[in-house]
Amino acid sequence: MTGGTSRHRDALAALPHYHVIAENHDDELIYSDGFDWPCAQGFAADLISPPAGAPIHEPVKAVWIIQGDLFWCPLAHGDGIPADEQATPGFLEQVIQQQPYWSA
Repeated sequence: MTGGTSRHRDALAALPHYHVIAENHDDELIYSDGFDWPCAQGFAADLISPPAGAPIHEPVKAVWIIQGDLFWCPLAHGDGIPADEQATPGFLEQVIQQQPYWSA
């Protein structure tokens, strides 16, 4: 059974993943862990237009959905790699120079 679980995990790791990055009105950036495309779109939609009763702390002014690189992605994967943590601010700065998925 372990071999099957490992193959399944490896197959999932090889799939494209997407991060949702949002900028609030204080120019602070938040970003998500990796999602598949439908989940990234759904999370972005919830940030853009929160469902009734959802605990949204502050509205966003722009949202980006970016595809993570399968071989190197510095965003929230729980691996705690120092080089990734150092690369994250520059990576985010590059992302917000691109056309957003949505903006206010």
